[in-house]
Amino acid sequence: MELLINERQEILAYAELGGFAASVDYNGTVPDDFTANFEPSFYLLQNNEIVVNPNYEEPVLESPEIPKGPTTEQKMINQLGLKVATLTAEVNQLKGGVPNV
Repeated sequence: MELLINERQEILAYAELGGFAASVDYNGTVPDDFTANFEPSFYLLQNNEIVVNPNYEEPVLESPEIPKGPTTEQKMINQLGLKVATLTAEVNQLKGGVPNV
């Protein structure tokens, strides 16, 4: 098994086949729940053993910020759309067509 570890000896990734550049070759005992529980940094490589990281903190996923109201770009597109509609109505009226209502 190849382990990709950082400077704190946290296991960031593993490969059972193949490997990574700058990885560590590991032939020791693997915890039974290693693959089921694996998350980057959840396990450490200490004294050539895979152990649970006692300082592991689950990553906090940030929610994307939802804008309140239209963005500047949306306002500009709406203004351009209104100008096109106005000019189209004027052209139709000059051509003798039916004005847009």
